[in-house]
Amino acid sequence: MSRYETRLEDYRRRERPSYRVFEGLQELVRSVGQLHNNWLYVNVDQWDQDPVYTPIYYWDEHWLEECAEEGTAVTNEQDEYIPKWVPDRQVQTWFELATFESIVGVLKAAGQPVTLQMVIMAVKYYDKRDAYLDYEEVKAVTDLWSVLTKVRNHLT
Repeated sequence: MSRYETRLEDYRRRERPSYRVFEGLQELVRSVGQLHNNWLYVNVDQWDQDPVYTPIYYWDEHWLEECAEEGTAVTNEQDEYIPKWVPDRQVQTWFELATFESIVGVLKAAGQPVTLQMVIMAVKYYDKRDAYLDYEEVKAVTDLWSVLTKVRNHLT
């Protein structure tokens, strides 16, 4: 199968819901490869404080435009449309789903188990530096953090 045929097959098999709400990062990670590419929205400040349990929103751009035309959308501080039913007006564009999937894909390319903590670290790194962390880089940092935590706990 050619690369073009593979990409076309991937495009056709993905779901195209108008919207979806992920109750946390783990739920989003489980959906990798299942949805058509659209923007992900999140309250960035809340995500920085609690990346595991912050709701993440997936909204189809055309659906958002229709909501705006129907009057069922409002604008946030960035002048982006968000549905009226979202209680948090601080929600804003975060990543394209394809970018998020690439971040996770780079980690999974090593063929090793990927933890949620590793995904968080890689996403935050990408957000700040517009660059990917591979599995070995993330593993080295998590191992160092584990050692430092053990030393701190031993000293106290």
